[in-house]
Amino acid sequence: MTAPRSQAIPVFLLVKSAFQVLWQQRDDALRLGFIPTLICFASMVYSHGTMISVMQQIQAGARDQISSGDSSTVIVSALISLLSLGVLVANWLRFSLLGPMAAIGLGLTIGRPHIGFIVTCVALFFVSIIALMVISMPLLFLGGMVKGIGFAIAVIAVLVGIARLMPFAVGQAIGQPLSLQQSWTVTRGNGVALALALILVLLPLWIVLFIVSNIMFIIGFGQTAPFAMLFIGSVFQSAGTILQAVVLAAAYRQLVGVRV
Repeated sequence: MTAPRSQAIPVFLLVKSAFQVLWQQRDDALRLGFIPTLICFASMVYSHGTMISVMQQIQAGARDQISSGDSSTVIVSALISLLSLGVLVANWLRFSLLGPMAAIGLGLTIGRPHIGFIVTCVALFFVSIIALMVISMPLLFLGGMVKGIGFAIAVIAVLVGIARLMPFAVGQAIGQPLSLQQSWTVTRGNGVALALALILVLLPLWIVLFIVSNIMFIIGFGQTAPFAMLFIGSVFQSAGTILQAVVLAAAYRQLVGVRV
């Protein structure tokens, strides 16, 4: 069993170093992120008209009028984007922890580690949804602010729990699997820090994207070139995904270590 390393994760240092790594290894980020970005962009273009229609119906309070075809289009588009980003994360983890030869070219060589990582992430996602539903059930009997605070606490608890199981997923990606118990053990005392780092590393990108999007719409570019805006969003999405992968790789190296 992997012995836990009693080292606290330095959250802000980890977030700062993630941006430094992304900048220093920008050529590899472009290499491994090129195809996933294009796939995400294509999926957004595919569902663009449907998404606008669905949002308009939701704003008009006509959710029950959303057709099954529109729902399927949105779901398929989201799945395509998530799968491509999952491959990107797996490739970056392999590149960071195993070396450049573990993720060569454009990262199109998909093997068992990639599949294992994606399947694990999908399983953790469904587990988190089920856990959140179970934890939130007693909150239905509460009301007002207490209910809101309780739900927020439930979300935080689930996020921390999933963060503590992420080394299990990383181990799948690099072909050095851990058990769920080992993952839970090595992250003892660092679940909150890891979850916080994975969220904070996205915050600067969200702020920049918000500012850029508003400027683009103010000058009229967003209205005249909607597909260009979608591409910009895809680029930011891929950049955020790589930043989270950098955080996961650094945390895994500190808490677990990599067998050479």
